Amino acid sequence: MGIFKGNSSEKFEWKATESGPRYYPMEIISGSLKYHDGSGATYVPDGVTLNHGWGKGVSSHVIGDGINPLPNRLTLTFFSYTENQFYQGDFELPYEKILTLFQQGFYSANEEEHVTYDSIMVGVAPGGTVSVWLLSIDGAIEVFSGQAEKADIDWTRIIDNPDITRKEFIRLEIEESISPEALQALKQNGVPLGLWQTYRKRYDWQPLFTGLEPPRLITRLRYFNGENEFLYYPLDEANATALRPIPKEMRFVWEWPKGRRLLFELTFNEAEIFAVFKQLSAQGQPIKLEMRMEVKEDKKTYFSVLLRNEKEEISLKRTNLENYGAD
Repeated sequence: MGIFKGNSSEKFEWKATESGPRYYPMEIISGSLKYHDGSGATYVPDGVTLNHGWGKGVSSHVIGDGINPLPNRLTLTFFSYTENQFYQGDFELPYEKILTLFQQGFYSANEEEHVTYDSIMVGVAPGGTVSVWLLSIDGAIEVFSGQAEKADIDWTRIIDNPDITRKEFIRLEIEESISPEALQALKQNGVPLGLWQTYRKRYDWQPLFTGLEPPRLITRLRYFNGENEFLYYPLDEANATALRPIPKEMRFVWEWPKGRRLLFELTFNEAEIFAVFKQLSAQGQPIKLEMRMEVKEDKKTYFSVLLRNEKEEISLKRTNLENYGAD
């Protein structure tokens, strides 16, 4: 993606996309990312039920050839099905931060060249939570989080059909959007308002590989706050000291003896990993997320995942592990 010089500002090739959390369907009624120079806006995609996962884009919207100024404001109206509640917000975005990130770009492990971001994603969640991320083929970074206000909006903005009641339409939309297990959990526990703000907390932690030759690249590290990135291992100084959200998923290739290579995919249990992070970070100590490979007395190889600080270590027993042969 290139940088294009306009009369009053730099322009970039980018599109808008939208996101909502799994199990708590949302719908954007209208949204606009307004250009900082006042010349126009790119509209946030609307009219789609959002339940694909926090930080995962659904559709996209491009204005003209897609080469436009960057935004400094976001206006938004949306609906939370599990709350039966409309929200509205008018937010000032951190333009200078967004501009700097687009200008700086980064080295892409996929493209094997220096690139920049190509999308701006707007996420909405129950309770009025709003987040904005910059996206690329190699990752996503959050640049804004805000709080929308409850609003009284005409129901016909969702559907203008007198043959179906609001209550019935919401029931059908929820039942079609989430699994029976998730629906039962929703009925028992209610909507976890504030959950998506807790995802944003950052910790002093980094990955650690022991037991075999460590991977040179973590091919994807996804976080609960919707961010994701590639990491080269061992970490350079900037990445070694960076604060990170709690990880959700991790993929890496581990070199095996005799030239064999295995792709590992880890999916962390949300309740378990959040509880352990809270416990180990209570005294402000740095944390290591260790992937440990051990050859024991029976000559078999064992893989384990654990979190540790300088005083204790706790095994993450509920982590889902899959591995495959890698080319």
